[in-house]
Amino acid sequence: MFWVKKGGELTIDGEGSVVAQDATYSMAVWAQGGKVTINEGKFYNEGDGCDLIYASEGGKVYIYGGEFHATERKGEENGTKNKFSALNIKDKDRANCEIVVYGGTFYGFNPADNVSEGVNTNFVAEGYQSVEISEGVWQVMAV
Repeated sequence: MFWVKKGGELTIDGEGSVVAQDATYSMAVWAQGGKVTINEGKFYNEGDGCDLIYASEGGKVYIYGGEFHATERKGEENGTKNKFSALNIKDKDRANCEIVVYGGTFYGFNPADNVSEGVNTNFVAEGYQSVEISEGVWQVMAV
């Protein structure tokens, strides 16, 4: 897990993998007041109720590429096809945090319809779109 606190900045350019611990409420990347830029890499979450990429306390996350593999949120009954959580902002911090997606491939999760934030919540940047390239796989690209 990468944990970037207030005042910190992290850019992820590598081709490696980041796997959230197999525990409830673990995440692969947490921007807790810091800024994270993701250009490449593979990101996985495991466990009950995990979020893959999480922002709180003014955290900012900018995603330009990479693969994001969400796991099903156990115990969630949201009534939609998107039972997965890859991107999430802490509820009380929504006004001062952001997650913006400019690229990347998302497995089991559509970043333009983020159920963890509310149905139809869109984290895809203006001028970009999320396209389902195969069943359950979305790719973000310029319009």
